[in-house]
Amino acid sequence: MISRSELLSTFFPTWIWQGRTWLKGKVPKHDPFYWLNAHAHPVISSYYPPGIISSVLGALLPLNAAFSVLVLSLYLHVLFAGIGWLILFKAWAATPIALFGALTMTLAGYNWKQQPCFQYTVAWFPWILYGIATNNNLIAGFSLGMTILAGYYPVGIQVAAIGFTFFFLWPGRTLPWIPIGVLIGLPQLIPFIKYLPRTIRAGGHDDIGKVPWWHPITLVVPRAFRYNINGVGYWEMSYYVGLVPLLVIWHATSSAWAIMVIAYLLMIGVGATSLPRIPARWSYAFQFSLGWLATSGLWNMCLPDRVVYLLCFIQAADLLLNNGGLLVTRPYSELPRRPSRAFKNRLTEYLGKPDGRVSGLPYPLFTGHINEIKTLGYSGGMQLKLMAKWRNDGNSNGSGEHDFFKRNKDGEPLDIARVQFAYTRTRPDWASTPIRNLYKNRRFSDR
Repeated sequence: MISRSELLSTFFPTWIWQGRTWLKGKVPKHDPFYWLNAHAHPVISSYYPPGIISSVLGALLPLNAAFSVLVLSLYLHVLFAGIGWLILFKAWAATPIALFGALTMTLAGYNWKQQPCFQYTVAWFPWILYGIATNNNLIAGFSLGMTILAGYYPVGIQVAAIGFTFFFLWPGRTLPWIPIGVLIGLPQLIPFIKYLPRTIRAGGHDDIGKVPWWHPITLVVPRAFRYNINGVGYWEMSYYVGLVPLLVIWHATSSAWAIMVIAYLLMIGVGATSLPRIPARWSYAFQFSLGWLATSGLWNMCLPDRVVYLLCFIQAADLLLNNGGLLVTRPYSELPRRPSRAFKNRLTEYLGKPDGRVSGLPYPLFTGHINEIKTLGYSGGMQLKLMAKWRNDGNSNGSGEHDFFKRNKDGEPLDIARVQFAYTRTRPDWASTPIRNLYKNRRFSDR
């Protein structure tokens, strides 16, 4: 069911390429197919240890089995996060309340994402807090380092900020966990920091996905605005934590309420002017504050264990029912495909491994990794300024378009890039091929 969307088209092929590169005894720094300066993109988790291990295993297996390994890895990270939340809450509360908190934090709306980097990042969040709570700098520091290597920085920034806030809320803690984490994360931080000023994202910001102040109505009616708000898919704004929390948050501590108010203001755009770039991504901090508020309130109510267990069952059923549909952003997603069929068709068989590059490969082939086809490269918000200029891409977030002819009529600039084929619905003055919409550059020379 989840063999679609970015997981199939972007993260899975990149993960396979990384595994193949590691097996050759090389670090996947430079990608000739799509990312180019690959390790500078944190979202592909180049230096994340569990990701490295799983990618090597995946590269040794047939595509369908490899995809299953990747999905299993994501589920294991979800389980790891759930165990972390359970252990964290058990430091203060009885098992039933800790279970309620773990279910709420793990199954809440914003957590239902396919991106491996996201699941890797949030899996270490409770362990950061647990290390701070127990004043164990090694656990907190190692977890922070894994968060940095995991690479989903829009949420990673919030995770680190919340951890730093809790450091001040819990007296008697020490700070060495921060330099430990940064030191572990340096392999990813250094190339990212060096690369960022050269991208179209540098110095830019916009209000796409700004959360309207009234959007918390979805805490009561989670499907009221299920699919699209302000041009951004619902998953970017979902923070549904269940109906039970709304019944118990009134018993929470004042400090928990203060955290919630701050998170709410950040989410609707106050202060969220640069990090993360899309204000809606502050929904994660707001979701966390609601979960913390609810667990605090339930703890203060001193209910019998059997009642709390019943609430846990209701909470789990509620979250699974209402948030399960977010795993794939229907209807804004492609139909599922078996990887073995998705990456083998008439087009890939005709192209083989061409000498030159190919413009405009269709979904899910556009990274070129699985079939080892060189493309025109990444075209999103972290693309180089020079590349965006060459593509005539004026979108500050990156157009995401892989077809050069969508924005350009003249194909001569493709000669410099040694583009041999173009897959496009716009008929260029190139030679036709037996494959519909695929054209061959007459001026291409393989010499």
